[in-house]
Amino acid sequence: MQIENKHTLPGLKEKRYQQKKDIIRDFYRFETLSKPEICRLTNMTTPTISKIIDELIEEGWVIDQGQGASIGGKRPHIFSLNPDAAYIMGIDLGREQLKIAIFSLRKEIIGCVQTFPSLLENHDNTAVLQDLKQKIEKSLIDLNIPRSKIKVAGVSLPGLIDSDGNSFTYLTFNGSNIRKKLEEMLGMPVFIDNDSSTMALAEHTFGSAREASHALCVSISECIGMGMILNGRPYTGFKGMAGEFGHIRISGSEDLCYCGKIGCLETVAAGRSIVKAARQAIESGRATAIAQRADAVTLESIIRAAQADDIFAIELLQRASEHIGEALACLIHLFNPELIVIGGKITDAQDIILSSIQHSIDKYTLTRLKNHCELKTSILAGNACILGTLSLVMEHLYYDTESNFSLY
Repeated sequence: MQIENKHTLPGLKEKRYQQKKDIIRDFYRFETLSKPEICRLTNMTTPTISKIIDELIEEGWVIDQGQGASIGGKRPHIFSLNPDAAYIMGIDLGREQLKIAIFSLRKEIIGCVQTFPSLLENHDNTAVLQDLKQKIEKSLIDLNIPRSKIKVAGVSLPGLIDSDGNSFTYLTFNGSNIRKKLEEMLGMPVFIDNDSSTMALAEHTFGSAREASHALCVSISECIGMGMILNGRPYTGFKGMAGEFGHIRISGSEDLCYCGKIGCLETVAAGRSIVKAARQAIESGRATAIAQRADAVTLESIIRAAQADDIFAIELLQRASEHIGEALACLIHLFNPELIVIGGKITDAQDIILSSIQHSIDKYTLTRLKNHCELKTSILAGNACILGTLSLVMEHLYYDTESNFSLY
């Protein structure tokens, strides 16, 4: 069962290859299917479907699950993907943590997610990639997974990344890009995207946006990002860099952002700005239970203090949430989403932040638009990005007509 490049196949074989790829895609989406259901999904004839299913069973990709429930006649046979036919590697290389997971074709994690400290922010490119390679090898040993079973990898990385795999924030290279570097290192196809985009894919596949066709998924941790689901499909813009929500200009702010611009949302609402405001207040003598020393303040300590009824911590989170709601009002006017999902570390304080976000949305948004937009928090906690790497791979393999690679 080798990954093939569709552009190397002759006419009839390429057609059969594409048919099998489409059927595997439908199994991935719907998990179990009967032959009549596959016929309806693919518009292929029953004899063609029967022959292809027999071939996929012989090749090890599909298994017969036996007879399903009757829908008025003979009970149909039900088929599904063989979950162990091939595995997919997910890598979430974050600012603080590195997470590695191996997925089966049934969207299941093999064993558990492997979590390590990340070297991304404090080490050079060579050290980060060497550490990543070592942690992957350790994970495969710990999970007892043969490397040969892994056919493709999905990678989530913070910062600005384009559709060609060029990173402009972390792991930047002259004359190459991080996607090519990872493919050379791992010896397999790699698909990579911004962490907020992978979060949106996870929310749409597994989480709060699963039933939504028009959703904005906002991640608020140390920084702020956004992934978009429009018309039921991920939207990343012309070069794959849409969703830089944290760099929207916010009213009343003249602070310098690390991006070089003035007054970005991140300067007043990101975790880093919340921590900065708390440290300045503590150094000025503000009474608070957040921390005894300013240098000990973290976003987590602020959230814990707020949950323990510390007034200053609550004020910090509410003020940031009001700015987020103001910026979201602009997006509601632009995209008319049915749903906004808030994710990231800030969701640990959802009881405090949601009312403030909603208040600003109510204040700045046209009634007819805001009344059709629901606000939710993520249910995926810290695993949104690692789950999103699986969705990222499947998105490219089965929906991108320009993708050279497929699991089949």
